[in-house]
Amino acid sequence: MSSKKKSLEIETLRGLACLLLVLYHVIGPLGGGLKIDVGSPFRVIADSMVYVRMPLFTFISGYIYSLYKIRGNDFQAYVSGKVRRLIVPLFCVGVPFSVLQAVGPGVNKDVGVIDALLSFYIPVNHFWFLQAVFIIFMFVGLLEWRGLLQTMTRQYLLLAFAAAVFLLPPFAVDAFGINGAVYLLPFFVLGMIGHEKVSEIRQTFRVIGPLVFVLISAVLLYVATVDRGLIVDRRSLVGLLVGCVSCLALLSSNLQARWLIWLGGYSYAIFLFHVLFAATSRAVLGRLGINDESVLVLSGVTCGLLGPVLLSSIFSRFSITSVLFLGERATRKKPPVSAIPVS
Repeated sequence: MSSKKKSLEIETLRGLACLLLVLYHVIGPLGGGLKIDVGSPFRVIADSMVYVRMPLFTFISGYIYSLYKIRGNDFQAYVSGKVRRLIVPLFCVGVPFSVLQAVGPGVNKDVGVIDALLSFYIPVNHFWFLQAVFIIFMFVGLLEWRGLLQTMTRQYLLLAFAAAVFLLPPFAVDAFGINGAVYLLPFFVLGMIGHEKVSEIRQTFRVIGPLVFVLISAVLLYVATVDRGLIVDRRSLVGLLVGCVSCLALLSSNLQARWLIWLGGYSYAIFLFHVLFAATSRAVLGRLGINDESVLVLSGVTCGLLGPVLLSSIFSRFSITSVLFLGERATRKKPPVSAIPVS
C-alpha cells in the first residue's frame, strides 16, 4: 500500500486492539483489576489474550510508521515529533496518574510515592508502552535515517535481530522501559514488513489467515482453562511465534467494522485514560453494592472506551490540553485520530 490513505482494515484492527487492552485491564491480572479468581470465564479471557494484545498494538504502530517513516535529513524534526507525541503525555498523564495511584485510597496496586515520581524512568503502570515504543522509534528511525533499511533483506535481518534479542534474558533494571522495547521490537518490525508486503499477504492468506487466528484463539482459550500457568510468559518462543502469526493472520483477514474503526480513531486517548475511567466505574458500582462480575466487566469496558473518547473531544478543543495530554500539534483543532496506536 503506497499511499497514506487511511486503511479501514488497519483502523478496524486498531479498534480491536483498544477493545482487547481495555478488557484486559478491566478484568486485570491475577489479584488486580476486579480481582477475578482462576476458573472464571473472564479470567480465562484475560489470560488467553496475553500473546495477542500488545503485539497487535505494536504491529499496527510499525505498519503505520512505514507510511510516515523518516526520509531525507529531517531526523531532528522526527525526534521532536516523537517527544511531543510520547514523552510529553508520559510526564503530563503517566506520572500524575502514578502519583494519584500512590496516594489514592482503595487502589489494587501498591505504588510508593517515590516510585510514582520516578515512573518516567522505571515504569510502574501501563505507560511503560510510551517509553518502550519511544526507544523503538528512535532506534528504527536512526537506522532509516542512515539508509540502513532501504531493502526488504535488511528489514528481514532486523526482524531476525529483534527476535534473537527478544529471547535473551531481560535486563536487571528496566531503565526507561528498555525491557518493554526489547519485547515489542519484533512485532514493530513485522508491522513494517507487513505494510511493505500487505498485498501479497492478503492475496496469499486471505482464506487461511482468519482460520488460523480462530484456531489460535481456541487453543489459547483451552490452555488458559486447563492450566493458566502455561501461557503467562509473554517473552518466550511461543509468545513470539503466536504473536507474529496472529498479527499476520489478522492483517490478511481484511476485517472491517464501523464501530471498531470509530474506536480506532481514538486509540491513543483510550490507551492514556482508559484505566482512570474503568477504575472509577468499578469504585462507583462497588459503593452501590453491585458485585456481579458480568455487570462490572461490561460497565468497566464501556466506561474505559467511551470515557477517553469524551475526554479527547474536550482536550482537543484547546491547544494547551491537546499538546500536554494528547501529544497533538499545537495548531490542531479537530478531535484527534491517533497516528500511534499505543497501550
